[in-house]
Amino acid sequence: MTGNSKLTAILFFIFYLILTYFVFVHQNMIAMYMMAIGMLLEATINLWHMFKS
Repeated sequence: MTGNSKLTAILFFIFYLILTYFVFVHQNMIAMYMMAIGMLLEATINLWHMFKS
């Protein structure tokens, strides 16, 4: 996924690592917003690469 880009994969890993931190410190609303943004970004990137080729 993520368009087979190493940079994108690393950025999403860091993003989800921060998301996990917010879950563990009970900042659930921030975590939910981040999860929604992350899933939308991943779907958008995958859709972009699907139509690009």
